[in-house]
Amino acid sequence: MAHSSQAAMREGDAMEQKEHNSGARRRRWTRTVVLIVVGMAGGLWMLPQLLSSAEQEAGKGRAIYEKHCLICHGSRGKGDGPTGKVLIPPATDLTSAASKKKSDADLLKIIRDGKPPTAMPAWKGQLSEQDIRDVLAYIRSLSQ
Repeated sequence: MAHSSQAAMREGDAMEQKEHNSGARRRRWTRTVVLIVVGMAGGLWMLPQLLSSAEQEAGKGRAIYEKHCLICHGSRGKGDGPTGKVLIPPATDLTSAASKKKSDADLLKIIRDGKPPTAMPAWKGQLSEQDIRDVLAYIRSLSQ
């Protein structure tokens, strides 16, 4: 009988240990889920601020684009502005698949330095670096 009571005690201890391990796992899992949810909520909270910043840049860029780029690239960036249609080669369609594939760095370089031997002038002496970035933000918004 003593042997069976010791076995029962060991079995009881094993069950307690199992419940303890299960509880610890559950607490770790819960903590992980809470951290993920809080992290996602923080990211979502920042999203409107990030979007509004991009929208502000595009809004500023629109005014610059309308003043300097519209004459060649047109109001929707299709390369169909009054001057853009008669250029050889014609002004680039900024909404085309080829333009969309270009990296921001490539487009910034073209805006800054121009694109010889086309009629695309260099804007680095006339526009600030921020203005150039704002124009790029607006150009990117045209193809959305």
